[in-house]
Amino acid sequence: MADTAVSRTAFPPHECGRKETPAMPMSPDAPSSDSSRRTVARDDPPRAFSRRVALKAGAALTLAGCATSPETGTPDTSRARAPEAFTQHRFTSADGTSLSYFRQGRGPALVWVAGTLSTWDDWRDVASRLSPHFTNLVLERRGRGSSADGSTYTLEREVEDVLGLMREAGPGASLFGHSLGAILALEAATRRPPARLVLYEPPFPISQRIPSEAVELVRTTWKREGPDAALVAAQHHIFRMLTPEQLDGFRQTPQWAKQLGMMETFTREIRAVSELPLGVERFRAVDTATLVLLGDQSPQVLLAEPAHAVAKTLPHATLRVLPGQGHVAHVSAPALLAREVEAFLALR
Repeated sequence: MADTAVSRTAFPPHECGRKETPAMPMSPDAPSSDSSRRTVARDDPPRAFSRRVALKAGAALTLAGCATSPETGTPDTSRARAPEAFTQHRFTSADGTSLSYFRQGRGPALVWVAGTLSTWDDWRDVASRLSPHFTNLVLERRGRGSSADGSTYTLEREVEDVLGLMREAGPGASLFGHSLGAILALEAATRRPPARLVLYEPPFPISQRIPSEAVELVRTTWKREGPDAALVAAQHHIFRMLTPEQLDGFRQTPQWAKQLGMMETFTREIRAVSELPLGVERFRAVDTATLVLLGDQSPQVLLAEPAHAVAKTLPHATLRVLPGQGHVAHVSAPALLAREVEAFLALR
């Protein structure tokens, strides 16, 4: 179905970023926890409190917004020129749900799928850095922003959404997914192989699932006590990565406030992930060239295990490790992440 532009409002990219060094391959004799094809991209170590919290919380709480430079307190605005604005478009998914996506750039198409507790806007900084060479189509997943929601929720409906946007993008489009968005992207790739596939920390259950009791506790807390208590419960009973002091600090940020408005979608999405079958062997037939991204600060069971498993299982997958990063390199190191994605896509 042809896309219909419904808005020409300018959606300029975030002008936030960090000083970053070029990506470096891992030394051949460097230690590795498994035999996956693995290289390391290099970036400055975390320094500011906000970034340390982001790296620890990010695997559970996908942050939005900008991190400022600890030296100057101001964003890095060192880009040569501002890219063109994003434009908003709509398409209809297989179940009749009307969804938004945001388009920018020129060149081969690249579809972006965000994770839970995240919106399209969280990805416009990274996407805009690729806009000189790629046409970005950033999905606003169902139940968020200007995208409508269906009467019932399943991961299958969201996979259909990704497939619908891939059809909008046309032949030769590549696909990027982050967190839950990476699960959706890999599922979609089994039915409509993209030109190239990038998966940033898909949280497939490998050695164990998210406990159903913890998922139910978060849901009932949201119903009885509201979103703030539910998001705290998720940290305590599912993600378990922040100290009490770090959690208190994070609760004072605009990012926390934004995520409170997405608790309804979060509770249903985390339940769906908890019900996935163990392992990723079912994806072995996906022969698309694939880049698997992993932050070396991300938790072992929730994110590192799945990244290694996917990289081992897919026949044409390569694992890249982002040192000093966790689940939110699009916030803490957007230029580094953009370079990794662009370098991989340029290989085709």
